[in-house]
Amino acid sequence: MKKTILLSVALALLAAAYFFGRMNATKVVSAPPANWTEDSLSAEAWRELLVSLEAAGATVFSTTDDSQNRLDGLQQLADLLSVSLEMKVSKRNVAEPKFTNWMSGYRKILGDSPDAVYHTAEISPAYQYEVTGNIGETDYLGFMLYGTGINGWNRAAANLGKDALRTDENGRFRIVLSKDKPAVNDGNWLALEDDIHMIMVRQYFHDRPNSAEATFHIRNLDPVDYQTPDDKTVAENIREATEFFNRTLSGVVALTQMISAEPNSAEPPKGYNQDFAGIFYPTHDNQYLGTWFKVAQDEALVIEGDVPDAPYWSASLQNRWLQSLDYDHHQVSLNNTQIKTSNGRFRIVLSQQKPEHENWLSTAGYEEGLLAIRYQQPRSATTPPTLTLVKFVNL
Repeated sequence: MKKTILLSVALALLAAAYFFGRMNATKVVSAPPANWTEDSLSAEAWRELLVSLEAAGATVFSTTDDSQNRLDGLQQLADLLSVSLEMKVSKRNVAEPKFTNWMSGYRKILGDSPDAVYHTAEISPAYQYEVTGNIGETDYLGFMLYGTGINGWNRAAANLGKDALRTDENGRFRIVLSKDKPAVNDGNWLALEDDIHMIMVRQYFHDRPNSAEATFHIRNLDPVDYQTPDDKTVAENIREATEFFNRTLSGVVALTQMISAEPNSAEPPKGYNQDFAGIFYPTHDNQYLGTWFKVAQDEALVIEGDVPDAPYWSASLQNRWLQSLDYDHHQVSLNNTQIKTSNGRFRIVLSQQKPEHENWLSTAGYEEGLLAIRYQQPRSATTPPTLTLVKFVNL
C-alpha cells in the first residue's frame, strides 16, 4: 500500500513537472530591461537585429492586406534571416571563407529559380584564394565577383562561365582569385579589384532533380593566424547580417511595388533604374525580362515570342516577395527543354485553370505575382515577348 502511494506521488510530480515545463516552454517571453546590453558591443548589435526583425514583420503586414501574402512574407523573413546569419555571422571570416548555399532546399530569396543553385562566399582583395572542384552535370556553371558601386549597390565585376572554364578530362578545375595575375597561370584567374567583397557561384540545370551538382571549395592561399572572434568582431558580423537583411527586404518591397503598378505589361516600369538591379546580384550571363502578372480565375495571360538563341532560357513565377511558387506540387516553371515551340516561336499560357495548351504555367492559386523570364548567354539580340490578357474561354 505504501509503495502504491509513493508511486502515485512520483507520477503526480512527473506530470506536474511535464505540464509546468510545457507551460514555460510555450509562454510568451517578456522583453528584458534594455540595460542587459551595457558594456557589450555584440549585445547592442543583437538588439539592433531584433528591432529590425520587428520592423520587418510590420513592413510585411503594412505592404499587403492579403492573408496568403502576409504568410508568405513571414516565411520569406525567416528564410532571409537564416541566410543573413549564416553568411554574415557564421561564415564572414574573409581569411577563412566558406560558401553559403542560399537556396539549400528550403530557403527561397531574391528571385530563386527551380532550375538553379546559388552559393556565395565573403572574400577580400587583401588575400588571394583558390577555388577547386568539379563541374558535375551542370548545364551552366558561373563564378561571379561582386564589388560595391558608387550607389552602394552590388557591382557585377569579373565573371567566369563554364564555356570559358578550363577543366581536365574529368571535369576538375582550379580558379585563382587575386589582385595580380599569377606569374604561372596554369588554369583560370579572376581579378580581385579593390571593392570586391563576394564571389557567387551559379549552377543551372535543365533537369535539376536528376543532375549531379558541381562540387567546389575555397581556401586562402596566404598564411593566416587564426584569431578567436572578439566582442568587436561579433558585433560587426551581426551588424553586417542586419544590414544585408534590411537592404534585401527594402529592395524586394521597392521592386514589387514598382512593377505591380503596371501589371501584364512587357514594358519596363516607369522610374525603373538599371542600377537598381544591383541589389539583386545581376550577372553578365543572364538577360532578365519580366512583369507583374495579374490574372483572375476566368482569365489567362498569353506569352508569345521568338525562340531565343540561348543554351538555357525559362519562364517562372514568383510571389510578391520574389520567392518561387511551389514547384514541388505545381507547374510554375518551364525551361527550354520543356517548352514546345513551332516555327521558331513559343506560346505559353499563364492561368489559374489548366488549359488544353501544352505550355502551361500554373499560378498555384495566386491571382498575382512576378513572371520572371531568363535568357542565359544569348548568342544574338533578343526581343521581349508580347503579353496578352484574354478570357480563358477564348484561348
